[in-house]
Amino acid sequence: MTEVDIGYGNVFEKTKEAYDCGKQVIIHRGGTGSGKTEDIIIFLLFVICLTIPDLIITVVSESRPHLEIGTIRILKKYLHKSGIWSDDNYNGSASRYTAINGSIIEFFSADRIGKALGARRNWLYGNEINSLKEEIWDELARRSEFVIADFNPTAEFWLEEWLKNYSNTVVIRSNYLDNPFLPDYEKVRIIKRASRDKNFKRVHIDCEYGISEGVVFPNWKTGEFNNDIQLKCYGQDFGFSNDPTTLVHTAVDRKNKLLYLDECFALTGLSTAKIAELDKAHAGSDLIIGDSAEPRLIDELNKGHKVNIIGADKGPGSITAGISSMQDYTLIVTNRSINLIKELRNFTYLDKGSKIYIDDWNHCIDAGRYAYSFLTKNKINTNVWA
Repeated sequence: MTEVDIGYGNVFEKTKEAYDCGKQVIIHRGGTGSGKTEDIIIFLLFVICLTIPDLIITVVSESRPHLEIGTIRILKKYLHKSGIWSDDNYNGSASRYTAINGSIIEFFSADRIGKALGARRNWLYGNEINSLKEEIWDELARRSEFVIADFNPTAEFWLEEWLKNYSNTVVIRSNYLDNPFLPDYEKVRIIKRASRDKNFKRVHIDCEYGISEGVVFPNWKTGEFNNDIQLKCYGQDFGFSNDPTTLVHTAVDRKNKLLYLDECFALTGLSTAKIAELDKAHAGSDLIIGDSAEPRLIDELNKGHKVNIIGADKGPGSITAGISSMQDYTLIVTNRSINLIKELRNFTYLDKGSKIYIDDWNHCIDAGRYAYSFLTKNKINTNVWA
């Protein structure tokens, strides 16, 4: 570490201990709020990159936006905090940091990962490897001297079989108690959710694989948004401090039972004026179906800021009906829809066999549902809504 006081949690300590003990493959299996990503970046930057010259450290994740709001943001944070940031040392277009000792940290998303497949490196870090294909991850790992990875155990995937091909491995578990810097409000929400949702507790507290039967929407996959579909509009859910305001572009292919979803933004702390600015930037004059629980806000956006927005139909049973209908479609979710993807992985029923939904991890989902329910009830050209 440097002379600057860099705070870190238990995941950092456990990672360094594993490295000092000669482990070459270090896998972090942890729940939400455990500080996995932050501690791993701290370890790679201060223990590896800045102390050992001429290393190549490759960081991979499912998408460029996921890298930008995760590992890249964290790296920049600690470069600034330690006083060693230099515009000359970080190449934004190439997503590469070069230390003064010649070591580099490079970032690759799934759509660019082909450029890294044939290369060899000293360290490989896979952020949320359950989002990566096994064959791609293995190609990268086999050419790496040291491998480190993390994931939330929302469902079983290829990890255990993959590990059998490697030696000197360790799997480290962590939960929110391992992160001394987690905000109190987030701790309270985790504890409350765990007390009501057995599957959430299993995944994020006990670090056991989740039960897939509890997921409300198993019927989704990533793909491109189909702009050629005429039946499309935007959906919006409102939040402020802890919950985000979201905007999701939604298109319905009724013939092929395909529902396209593209997250435009999911942000907290937005004023009415800022929501209007973002809505216009993404949706232009196209129709937005907003959360009708906020009629005053919808009225302000529509009349005061000229946003083309109307309230969603939220009559009795509309939530259950909308979700049930969406379950009959295949959901095609764009790679940049980071928050929506996390919601789809975590939006669950209260218990196995239950039809009661946990009212959490659903802000982007709700936005998409408002738009979907409107589109499937109204056969109109929403792109030229007056």
